[in-house]
Amino acid sequence: MIIHPERRRGNVADAFATGLPMNAPPLFAFRLGMLLFALLLGLYSVWLLLAELSRPGIDRLPTDAVAAAVAAKQRGDATWAAYIGAIRGDLWAESAFTYADLLWSPAGADRDHTQALEQALIRLDRTLEHAPLQSGAWLLLAGLASHYSLPDVRALEALKMSYYTGSNEQDLASLRLRIAAHFQDLSDGELQRSVGHDLRLLLARHQNGAVVEAYADASPVGKRLIETTVRGIDPSVLKSLHLVLPD
Repeated sequence: MIIHPERRRGNVADAFATGLPMNAPPLFAFRLGMLLFALLLGLYSVWLLLAELSRPGIDRLPTDAVAAAVAAKQRGDATWAAYIGAIRGDLWAESAFTYADLLWSPAGADRDHTQALEQALIRLDRTLEHAPLQSGAWLLLAGLASHYSLPDVRALEALKMSYYTGSNEQDLASLRLRIAAHFQDLSDGELQRSVGHDLRLLLARHQNGAVVEAYADASPVGKRLIETTVRGIDPSVLKSLHLVLPD
């Protein structure tokens, strides 16, 4: 359809008379889109800020009883941050790490102990759902499953996942050796090599005390594995560790 020049000039004159630009609908849609984007960005920023202000900063799994007891005191803040974060696996991991003290608690059946264990498993489940590469979470799951003989958790598989996702995380080596040496079945060749890797790492860093502690708490199978591995690495270390080897 051909628009008559006089009619076109009339439309332009009407637009100037009403104070509206000729492309008002597209401009309105653009402004509305920018407003919605700004609102979403603001809500996202508030969401991040609330979680960061609440989180206690436990970014690693405690590897000894003292550190675990300190982390347990921050359980409330860590839980609050995890619920705010909702889908953030790192925050659920921090919340789970505040239950690491259960690894050094007697495997009793009192009500408070049972509830704490249930809460720990819930947090670990959410952690591994949203952040399956959290090596510390896999290790904590393996330790709890082994320590409390949990029938519904494949402890050995969780331990392997800890090695797969963080074999070079040096801060986990001492606790991982302690947990691995406690297992009754260590016949898996790949797992034996992983345990040997942690042993080499600890001995290279002169952390002989961690090896002694793991040996003292180990199963008979775990003791034999530590003895054999240490002998292959450096036989002279056996005397300093006070390991008694069979003739």
